[in-house]
Amino acid sequence: MVMPQTTNPMTRRLALLGWSVRRFSLTLAAAVLLVFALLTGALVVFWIGIPLAVAAILAIRGWARLERRSVGEQLRIDIPEPYKPVPRTRLDQRALALIRDSATWRDVAWLAIDATLGLAVHLVYLGLFGVAVYYLVQPVLLATVLDASHPVVNDLRFYDFDTPAKTLLLMPLALGFGAAWWRWGELFLRWYGHLGAKLLGPTVNALLTARVFELRESRDQTVDHAAAELRRIERDLHDGAQARIVALSLTLGMAEELLHNAQPDEAAKLVGEAREACSEALNEVRHIARGIHPPVLADRGFSGALQAMSLDHPLPVAVVDRLRGPLPAPVEAAAYFAANEVLTNIAKHAEATKVRVLAGHVDGELLVEIYDDGRGGAEAAPGGGLDGVRRRLGAFDGTLVVVSPAGGPTIVTMKIPCEPIPLAAATGGHRAAGDDRTTD
Repeated sequence: MVMPQTTNPMTRRLALLGWSVRRFSLTLAAAVLLVFALLTGALVVFWIGIPLAVAAILAIRGWARLERRSVGEQLRIDIPEPYKPVPRTRLDQRALALIRDSATWRDVAWLAIDATLGLAVHLVYLGLFGVAVYYLVQPVLLATVLDASHPVVNDLRFYDFDTPAKTLLLMPLALGFGAAWWRWGELFLRWYGHLGAKLLGPTVNALLTARVFELRESRDQTVDHAAAELRRIERDLHDGAQARIVALSLTLGMAEELLHNAQPDEAAKLVGEAREACSEALNEVRHIARGIHPPVLADRGFSGALQAMSLDHPLPVAVVDRLRGPLPAPVEAAAYFAANEVLTNIAKHAEATKVRVLAGHVDGELLVEIYDDGRGGAEAAPGGGLDGVRRRLGAFDGTLVVVSPAGGPTIVTMKIPCEPIPLAAATGGHRAAGDDRTTD
């Protein structure tokens, strides 16, 4: 059950009430797992205790995954798993690796907390709501369902609330419990949720280690990509422009020989062919240069490049431009080629009828969101076009998120940490900041 994002206080608190009921069941499971873990710990000195210990740890991890999902839904955050990879070795070595993992002991600590403090937290929260509702409806219950001798009605001892009129005196108590539940219940559960997120999530050191690994992998992929690009440029120059220039040189040499032999008409014909070959070689070089850095970026910036791509695309593309200024050249080129690859994939595979591209700055990041109404099912599979986009963005600490359910639509979101260049430092044909416009 995902708690809805709503500003309506009643809807939000009722959703939180259902979430608390589910979390209460997880605290009961935590109590059972805690007893099982304690018994397993006592048996671990014997051989039979080793497989039981592995089973207990795996069960606790499964429970912790449910906790992360549940707490993440409440707080609207993503709590990544902090576990180290388990080696595929003998059972005793796997058990030792699981025990040595600090995340295992953080799970056990949260298991003990949730089986005790968590049980109390949810009992208090649900109890406040239950008492408030019961005493609010008690006059009606006493008049219709319960009788005056019912023990639930008369458990306050200091006074006999045995008639509907007398139970109206309990209304202030009901309102007090209800006000406490309304005012502090949500804050109480959020405090407990943040405590769980702190223990269930990875530590700062683990996050830094994972980040270093990602950056190292991204750097290696960038180096490989750069080397492949250099080889491609070299191959294009050797097989294309260089071959044309060699042919041009031979043609001019033949024309020179004809001039020496007093055959100007034949020489003029060869010079004309050389001029055509020169134009073709120039176009070839321009094409290669465009693959290195498109001229439209230098002339019109990323905004103009997006509009140029939309005009060249076979489908109608609406561009929503919310950029606040020019971008650094490396980021601009990476975003251009990434957007171009996504638009090319849409034209080839999406079977869409319309496309929308949104570009802007959000929280210090360049955001490019591409939407199409095609058949969906797109994914960043290894070796595919979208995976190449992910690697390209990774070199700039950027991210790629693909949401593409079967049947569509598909939304590709690209983010690159980047601040716009101040207008005073901007050069070229980049447009003024603050110009929010849409083009079709």
